[in-house]
Amino acid sequence: MSLLAIQDLEITYRTQRGICRAVDGATFEVPAGAVVGLVGESGCGKTTVARAITGVLARNAEIAAGRMIFAGRDLVGLDRRAYNDLRWRDIAFIPQSAMNSLDPVYRVGTQIAEVLTIRGGFDRARAGRRAVELFEMVGLNPQRLSDYPHQFSGGMRQRAAIALALALNPKLVIADEPVTALDVIVQRQVLDTIRDLQRRLGISVILVTHDISVVAYVCDYVVVMYAGQVVEAGATDAVLSRPRHPYTMGLYNAFPDLQRSGDLLVPIEGSPPDLFEPPEGCRFAPRCPFVLDRCQTASPPLDRTDTRHLSACWRTAEASELRNRAREASTWLHS
Repeated sequence: MSLLAIQDLEITYRTQRGICRAVDGATFEVPAGAVVGLVGESGCGKTTVARAITGVLARNAEIAAGRMIFAGRDLVGLDRRAYNDLRWRDIAFIPQSAMNSLDPVYRVGTQIAEVLTIRGGFDRARAGRRAVELFEMVGLNPQRLSDYPHQFSGGMRQRAAIALALALNPKLVIADEPVTALDVIVQRQVLDTIRDLQRRLGISVILVTHDISVVAYVCDYVVVMYAGQVVEAGATDAVLSRPRHPYTMGLYNAFPDLQRSGDLLVPIEGSPPDLFEPPEGCRFAPRCPFVLDRCQTASPPLDRTDTRHLSACWRTAEASELRNRAREASTWLHS
């Protein structure tokens, strides 16, 4: 059962240069009680999708088409008051930098209490007890509730941001690059905290990241975005072990794996296309080693032959052969 269904979502930005199609026809689902990784290069549209779901897009952004069905309700077109009722209570957000959600001049406990009293209707005593419960839940000493954010380490601030997001027991938590600024040891601790809480509380999580190894570690499902479009989606094990889209195959080659430690890390040469003037055909075609003439002129739709594993490639039927070729570094090192 899906808690959230994104259907043919289009989001544009109005700029001095013109209209940027940041998200173009994105479609994916977030099952209830699952962690879904939204992965792709910088500028692929994943953060824009996350902000659209929470209703905090920039002023020059517009949802041009599509639907976002959350718990049976379409979020597209909701007015500000309706969205305010959803935030914190049903949908919560963890930003990339915890300092973006924590006010540096207020004690952390005061900030959590404010959310609980203003948004949740708690009285002061109950809010204090809930704040202690939340800190214990994320592995922080409740005595630190009286500290200011600058007195916390980076990992502690991120845990405090998680506690803040969980204050009102939301159904969906969106974490936007929550471990990017942390060292690898603390990254694992924070990811373990998110995963443990997700399982204990039965919530759904969208984890926005550019790091496919984070997806492999913590996510049940993965949605791969490229140049504003979803190019592959499915169960994490299936997508990473048997990718069907050349871009996903390239991502897999570009991150380290201890089981193939002797292999070279092979980058995907080139850059994503200009989203002010996107190409007519497949947007990955200029960088794809398996490109056909058809790819240059027609954009492939998401193949729904297997609804559990979607991909947008004209050569999906040849995926097994392409995977073998994609493992060779020489395949990608073309001029």
